[in-house]
Amino acid sequence: MGYKVLLVIYCVAVLVSSTLFAQTTLESKVQKVTILVDDSYPPYTYESNGDLYGIYVDLVRQAARLLKDEYEIELQPVPWKRGVAALEQGAAFALMPPYIHMKKRPFIWPYSIALQEEAVVAFCNQGKTLVNVLSRPDSAEPINVGLNAGFMILDAALMEAQKRGKIKVWENRNIRSNIMKMRKQRIDCYINDRLSTLIGLNNIRHSDPSIRLEQFIEDKVILRRTAHIGYLREKSKKYPFKYDFINKMDGALKIVLERQEDGVKLQ
Repeated sequence: MGYKVLLVIYCVAVLVSSTLFAQTTLESKVQKVTILVDDSYPPYTYESNGDLYGIYVDLVRQAARLLKDEYEIELQPVPWKRGVAALEQGAAFALMPPYIHMKKRPFIWPYSIALQEEAVVAFCNQGKTLVNVLSRPDSAEPINVGLNAGFMILDAALMEAQKRGKIKVWENRNIRSNIMKMRKQRIDCYINDRLSTLIGLNNIRHSDPSIRLEQFIEDKVILRRTAHIGYLREKSKKYPFKYDFINKMDGALKIVLERQEDGVKLQ
């Protein structure tokens, strides 16, 4: 074999080796990040047949594509209450999509830019209402109110009503369990995001045509809140990338949201 042939083979080998080394080095610089996601909050975040779907899931996945050279983002579905507990115990980095509760959840900080504003409303059975709940006679039976487990969505009037015994709050697994308990008169009202509740009602109605939708009446708007990615407050050596990731994720989310407003979806 001639000298020139050997030289060519050597150069090719060096080139291939350098390329593989560069690829390995690049891959080693990509930081893996896990965000816990509520597995039962349609249409925003929900699990179906082992896969995650939803408005916020789609939004964050589009943002993740913009960060793929630096961060590999995994969205991991969990029951909401378990996700909150994981952050409280310092066992997770981030959770989606909490409302901002700085006093009640001091272990979460900071929050991402707003993903979307949600309207939290009360649906009640006919004959029941949370309007002017504080003016109900003390002798009246308390109104039984259902919430999704781990959700903090009572306004000041309802929190005061709970203290005075004018309402009783019951935490249930998810939208379906609350709706079914309303149907059976086990709770009088259910408080949750309007859109997710209406979709839940519609889905249950398709699977059980005997349910009368007119039984569930929108009673009042309780509050309006924005949803976010919430991050673990404590300083941890496990997450040295924390603030770099937060800043870059916020930047990516802004790009995606702006393009959505213009009717453009990132692929």
